[in-house]
Amino acid sequence: MLARNGDDAADFAGRTDSDTFDAVVSPCGARGAPSLGRAGSLRTDRYHSVATPPSTLAQSGGSCPDLPDDVEDDLQNALVNVDGDLDADSVDDVRRSINELDTNLIESEGTDGVSVTNDATDLSDGSDSVLTDGEVDDLVRAYDTYSDKSYGRDVRDIQDDIDDLDQNDVDGLDDAINRGTSSFGDDISSNMKGLDGEVEVNSDLLDRDDIDANDLEMDKQIREDSSWETDSLQSSDYNSNTDIDSDIDGGPAYEVKNLDYEPFAEFPRAYEETADSLDDLRTKLNTFGASGQDEIVVVVRQDADTAFAPEVQRSLSGQLSGAESLRDLGDQVESNFDGVEVTFKRFNEVETS
Repeated sequence: MLARNGDDAADFAGRTDSDTFDAVVSPCGARGAPSLGRAGSLRTDRYHSVATPPSTLAQSGGSCPDLPDDVEDDLQNALVNVDGDLDADSVDDVRRSINELDTNLIESEGTDGVSVTNDATDLSDGSDSVLTDGEVDDLVRAYDTYSDKSYGRDVRDIQDDIDDLDQNDVDGLDDAINRGTSSFGDDISSNMKGLDGEVEVNSDLLDRDDIDANDLEMDKQIREDSSWETDSLQSSDYNSNTDIDSDIDGGPAYEVKNLDYEPFAEFPRAYEETADSLDDLRTKLNTFGASGQDEIVVVVRQDADTAFAPEVQRSLSGQLSGAESLRDLGDQVESNFDGVEVTFKRFNEVETS
């Protein structure tokens, strides 16, 4: 409801009396309540009311339960400080939204969950919208999943960075968001973790005096070219379709890896998967170098000189055999291309240098 209607829905839910709230939000009432408007003289102008719903609302026993008390309480508590003007001629939009109502984000984030949803909805408002309504829905659902994870930043911080990038009209923001919310299930969390890191880095870049928003592009697409193949590098050494997370016109290309390359748990193939991720990074940086990027900055969570776990080192193969750290990986990419420099930075170093 909030994702589709923003402040209108928040204002309705926050100002309506409890009977009206139940009439609209309960499964039967949501399908039956015909109109939404200002209350009559018997109520103060603080409230809105729904015209008497049809008899279907009376069928709430068993098959049509009211909204559970704990969910209603979560929603009401979260909305208590949200202001907005109701601007709805009918309850149709509210009724359609109820069918997809998911309060997990509000339950976990409270008022922040409401404000994040409303700010996300603003991305689809106006002629210069960054996202479509459907893409906003995807973003809110991704926030819902991501907020339950123990890693990553608060969704409020992520949305703040997105708002910053939107206000500065940074190119490619829409593509980056859509890529970060493009999967379902557990994959959403993985993609959102990537988006989390990318918007953090790009927002930090905007804070620097030496970078202009007009020179910054997110999610710049580059493709592997057959002419890049040499005696030492073949097609398998490149990513056939990759992206630059932050491309600065006349400056470095930034690759953001919102992770460290240490297995976080013991499970079958844990070390092999980490080794595969390192090889993916190698091929992506090769693609950067072959496409003409001579300054490459990789933003990671760990120090570039930190040694990989012995089990990870033993799992490395091919050109990465013998590599002991990220710095070794960068040195190998530099050796593949004349004039290319690979620099590693921690997230807290991006804003200052």
